[in-house]
Amino acid sequence: MSRQSDGGCRFSVTTMAVFHTAHLRVHSEVVDRFRERILRHARASLDAEPGCHQFDVQQETKDPTLFLLIETYADEAALEAHRSSPHYRQFREDVKDWVVERSWWFWTKLGPDVVS
Repeated sequence: MSRQSDGGCRFSVTTMAVFHTAHLRVHSEVVDRFRERILRHARASLDAEPGCHQFDVQQETKDPTLFLLIETYADEAALEAHRSSPHYRQFREDVKDWVVERSWWFWTKLGPDVVS
């Protein structure tokens, strides 16, 4: 929804962005290598994928084996493009023996909406 200059509101149909988070836990002996590899993957995703709008990587302060990924894609097609990209497939192959736990969630934005 956006506000018109006359104070009214107009509604438009837009594709919904996909907001995705994931927790990845890795073996303690590969933390440094995983950190370097996930950061390289995040940068490649942002650089190569026009539909990837956010790819943040966080590391838990007290448990360095736990990583939080925060990703935003333009729409479902952009997420699918990410998952079928060569750099994603290579990342998954590179870390397949390092990751011991993987959980992910998809989120629906509830608000607040910014009206300009």
